[in-house]
Amino acid sequence: MRSDGYRGGIEVAIPIAMIIAAFIAITITNVIEINVQIFLVFRKRTGLYFWSLLVASWGTVLHSVGFLLKFFKLCRNDYANIIIITAGGVPMVIGTAVVLYSRLHLVVEDRRTVRWVLVMIFMSFFLFTLPPTILNFGANSRNPHPYLQPFEIYEKIMLFGFSFQEFIISGLYIRETWKILGVTLRQGKDIRQVMRHLIFVNIFVILLDMTIISIELSGEHKIATTYKSAVYSVKLRLEFAILNQLRQLIRNGGGSSILGTTQVSPSDNGADLSHEYGPVPGSGSGGGTVLPAVYHRMRPVA
Repeated sequence: MRSDGYRGGIEVAIPIAMIIAAFIAITITNVIEINVQIFLVFRKRTGLYFWSLLVASWGTVLHSVGFLLKFFKLCRNDYANIIIITAGGVPMVIGTAVVLYSRLHLVVEDRRTVRWVLVMIFMSFFLFTLPPTILNFGANSRNPHPYLQPFEIYEKIMLFGFSFQEFIISGLYIRETWKILGVTLRQGKDIRQVMRHLIFVNIFVILLDMTIISIELSGEHKIATTYKSAVYSVKLRLEFAILNQLRQLIRNGGGSSILGTTQVSPSDNGADLSHEYGPVPGSGSGGGTVLPAVYHRMRPVA
């Protein structure tokens, strides 16, 4: 039986097993915290951002638990393990991409670019999830030999494909946020801080993807699988770091404009912001609130 994790269980030294278990524990811990925050932050459980974040977070758990069952032979049915891994892996990767897409319009004004990103995500689903899933079932069948090598190759293609997709999305955030920083050099300190944080987070996301690629190319597929789940759970936690800063900026009135100020009436303010994050304090009677136009467009893109 193969010991690299592409087929069946694995036999590894205790230190490697502990590393794998640690990544699974990190994933589950992060997801618990993410879900607690989701239901504390979102008063209305609606919207693309909310559901993609929720689905992606639980996808990381299923993905890591599936490999736990497979690697350590806790479940002897290989097909059942693959179903669990796939049921977690697809929402984990695609869901995270949708999370990034759902707030892309906050910094990208060109709606064609935003729609192109959505098309790219749909294409990645058909190109990088369906073929490896079929090959994975074949590699764990009674006649695995015709499927093993193609599966190993396509697994790496899938990894590069999804990583490249996130490079593009993160690159858009970095480029557009850098432009916004150029406009806000003389504007509020809080706005500049949030914009810088957005840039740093997306750079960090790119670096995390590079570590996944490095581990996979080093031949440590069994470690890379559970490490990937942990990395995606970290990415989702970083989403809350950005979300909380955006919410705080909005609740404080937003300071100066980023792309020009928009005078928002109390009713408009509540309609936009309470849709996902709850009503903004101070949005009652007494006139509108001056908010950055970029944050006024907080609704997820349809």
